[in-house]
Amino acid sequence: MSLDKLTVANRYSKALFELAIEKDQTEAFLTELKQLRQVFVDNPQLAEVLSGSLLPVDQKQATLSTLTDHASEYIKNFIQMLYDYGRMSNLVDIVDAFEARFDESHKIVHAEVTSAVKLSDEQADAIAAAFAQRVGAQKVVLTRKVDEAIIGGVIVKSNNQTFDGSVALQLTNLRRALINN
Repeated sequence: MSLDKLTVANRYSKALFELAIEKDQTEAFLTELKQLRQVFVDNPQLAEVLSGSLLPVDQKQATLSTLTDHASEYIKNFIQMLYDYGRMSNLVDIVDAFEARFDESHKIVHAEVTSAVKLSDEQADAIAAAFAQRVGAQKVVLTRKVDEAIIGGVIVKSNNQTFDGSVALQLTNLRRALINN
């Protein structure tokens, strides 16, 4: 029976994360894995080429060697294992799952902040600090988005939580209150 992508990503990322903890190298592993993920994201055919039969094995090995040239032995071995087990197409998902484990263990939250105007760095830092305190995170990594339709204020979204402090929502709520009275 074939495993789905999520199951594969969770199993491999868990094993790799446990090794990273054991070796006290979680940040180093994450840095290396993110670099590899970017190569695969920038070259979407790469996993297919490494998994397919068009390229001779020695050229595939040379490509893997080039990819992991500056990587630690642990990451080199991990990538070789993915190749050996035909899991190169799962690399991006595995790295995403590893990063999620890292973020959870370090209480890092990723959030998107939407504002009507471009936020300054100071404003974004203040929003990140307030949001971190609100959700109990050590760090909040914000992605900024501008949407003039919210008129003013901000909307912060993270996972399944949304904190809407937009003027558009306040006007909608005011309209509802006036209609109901």
